[in-house]
Amino acid sequence: MKIRCGNPNCNREETVNLRWFINFLGGASVAFGSWAWITYLFAGTGLALPICVAIVAGGAAMLIFKEDIIRWFNARYVCPDCGRKEWELLS
Repeated sequence: MKIRCGNPNCNREETVNLRWFINFLGGASVAFGSWAWITYLFAGTGLALPICVAIVAGGAAMLIFKEDIIRWFNARYVCPDCGRKEWELLS
C-alpha cells in the first residue's frame, strides 16, 4: 500500500506495510486469548472468561477493521519533508 503527501509542493510517496503488522497482531491476540483460556492463565481472578473473550474479540476486531486502522494511522503520520498530515491513500 502506498500513501502520498497531499501537499502540492511536496508529493512525497511512502510505502506502508501496516497490513502485515495488523494481521500479525490480530492473529497473535486471537491465539493468545485461546491459549490463555486453555492454560487457565487467568484462573483465580474471577474474570477469566471475560478477559479471554475480550482478548479474542479484540484480535478479531483488528482483523476485521484493518483497513480502517490503516487509514486512521495514515491520517496521523507526519510527512518528514513538509511536516503536514495530509495523506492520500493510493492502491
